[in-house]
Amino acid sequence: MIRKTIFALSAFYLLGACASAGAPKAESAASLDLASAGVAAQGLRPIGDAQIPSGECGMVLWTLEGARPAAVFRFISGKQAQANVAGQPVRLVLTEFNGASGYGVFERQRFENESGVVIEVNARFGLEFKDGAYLEQGVIKVSDSAGWSMVSPAAGIAGCRP
Repeated sequence: MIRKTIFALSAFYLLGACASAGAPKAESAASLDLASAGVAAQGLRPIGDAQIPSGECGMVLWTLEGARPAAVFRFISGKQAQANVAGQPVRLVLTEFNGASGYGVFERQRFENESGVVIEVNARFGLEFKDGAYLEQGVIKVSDSAGWSMVSPAAGIAGCRP
């Protein structure tokens, strides 16, 4: 039931993001392709390294890639976050955060880079396990300087690795 609710809400958010993005001013809809649509419109892709290094704390988020979960975001507390946006590795810094916290992460976080890519992460701490907790009911929003954005449901973990 919770999973259906998450996907229903995610679809709602995704439709809202698509409706609010609009078309680029200089192009007709017929000539629009992914390269001109902005990096955010091309979406998140799996990241190569999804582990939290030994002696560090942070979080890893997954979303569905087809029918399989794929790690798409990693943040090591006190360091940069990593994502793969439109097939390009992106490093971001934490610029805003609030909400409950644990393991060096917060329920609501905003990350940015010098190219204008912004990733907002909202997730709730769930069931705890040794040295960590599950992150549930998550949403990850990617925006770029061209005004494009996309939203995806996400789940993951926050924790510290001894």
